[in-house]
Amino acid sequence: MKKAWILIFFGLFLTGCYTNSLTMVGPATGVVQGKFSETALSSSVNHVVKKQTGKTPVEHLMTEKQIKTYEKKKKQLNPCEQNLKLCNAIKTRIQNTRKLLALN
Repeated sequence: MKKAWILIFFGLFLTGCYTNSLTMVGPATGVVQGKFSETALSSSVNHVVKKQTGKTPVEHLMTEKQIKTYEKKKKQLNPCEQNLKLCNAIKTRIQNTRKLLALN
């Protein structure tokens, strides 16, 4: 019975916590919140800027040193840089799945 009360307590008081964290997720939350046109425009502008200049809008605000540090960190966190065998296995699995889906 004690566990049930604890679950009810947390269920009532923590149900709104996930909605605040979703605001930082990205464009998907904008669509969910009814801001479809704003989200679509923002994503389109970001894509066009990246395609035309080769840099994202955030990279335009960063110095060269900051960009190099960002790229270095990104490589360190990339699982394909750390475990090439795992990455190749995942890519092979994805290709096989796509082939199977294309046949159906």
